[in-house]
Amino acid sequence: MGTNVLGIILAGGKGTRLKELTLSRAKPALSFAGKYRLIDFVLSNCTNSGIEKVGVLTQYEPLELNSYLGAGSSWGLDVYGASLTVIGPYMSKDYSFSWQGGTAEAVILNMPFIEQQNPDYLLVLSADHIYKMDYRQLIEEHIQKEADLTISTIKVPKSETHHFGMVHVDNKNRVIQFEEKPSQTSSQLASMGVYVISWKTFRNEIFNLNDAVDIAQDVIPYFIKTSNKIYTYEYHGYWRDVGTIESYWKAHMDLLESDNELGLYDLEWPIFSKTPNLAPHRILSGAKVQNSWLNEGSMILGQISDSIIGHHCVIEKEAVIHKSVILSHGTVGANCWIEYAIIGDEVVLPANTTIKGHVGEIALVTKENLARFLGEVVS
Repeated sequence: MGTNVLGIILAGGKGTRLKELTLSRAKPALSFAGKYRLIDFVLSNCTNSGIEKVGVLTQYEPLELNSYLGAGSSWGLDVYGASLTVIGPYMSKDYSFSWQGGTAEAVILNMPFIEQQNPDYLLVLSADHIYKMDYRQLIEEHIQKEADLTISTIKVPKSETHHFGMVHVDNKNRVIQFEEKPSQTSSQLASMGVYVISWKTFRNEIFNLNDAVDIAQDVIPYFIKTSNKIYTYEYHGYWRDVGTIESYWKAHMDLLESDNELGLYDLEWPIFSKTPNLAPHRILSGAKVQNSWLNEGSMILGQISDSIIGHHCVIEKEAVIHKSVILSHGTVGANCWIEYAIIGDEVVLPANTTIKGHVGEIALVTKENLARFLGEVVS
């Protein structure tokens, strides 16, 4: 795009609420729908929006994520004029060991990289949300209003406001108050963790922020007090924060709905990924599959309904899988019964294993906690 924008993707969080799924990998590297990683969505949004220069700030367990990103070729960021730069914590003469304690600190500690790119605007993005968004519209509105900071928001039900940073605006969409995960609030506008920042203004104000660590908790309140130029941009479309086991499972189930809003089959806004080179999936004689997604390299002999099967999985005869997500390289033995569950990578479930969760308490089975579930097997 013609405007000088640098995309900054924050990809260093631990994702502790995803429990064993993120013990040894960065949350943005977690698989989704068998084919994608969480970070694919924000990277694809950048590519489709014409954001050609992107920096990915990593921190926690970055090895798998770094290997996956490579030079950015899967997202078209390795061609002339475009770039994908992956930056982890480092030591410098200015900051000593640069451990990034929060989103604002991650931006501040990587000022040398940002200054090297010399952008007019920063597009600061979370790496672990599922959505499609044309950032050009957001950036254009930011420029038209001559804003210092624009927060992308989405309307959420009142019952969910305590999960998000909630934004209050006046009749011109100017931000007048921000509440971080309030127990009660009159606002229904939730921050999406998507920000446009006028870089030169932010850079000049950094030293007045008094050791700011987080954009939501420190930067936004500062700009509300000192600037009349902080606005919202309301997004209308599918968006899900997959920060918990329940929300991760629900985002998968959303894909199976006949009217799902995400639209992964939309060729006009593709989601790019780096996928393994595997044979097509195979449904063998006697298998039954209904309303499910099957990924490459998997062999299905059992019964699957309303579920998503990752790549290189084996579902043995008479196994029943319902309302569940099986990640990659898994085996579900004969006569197993799995429902309302997430089965992690490389898990082998012995024959006759029963795993039953329910809405509100999805069963999570990984290699780390498998022994506990096998000790509770119902034959």
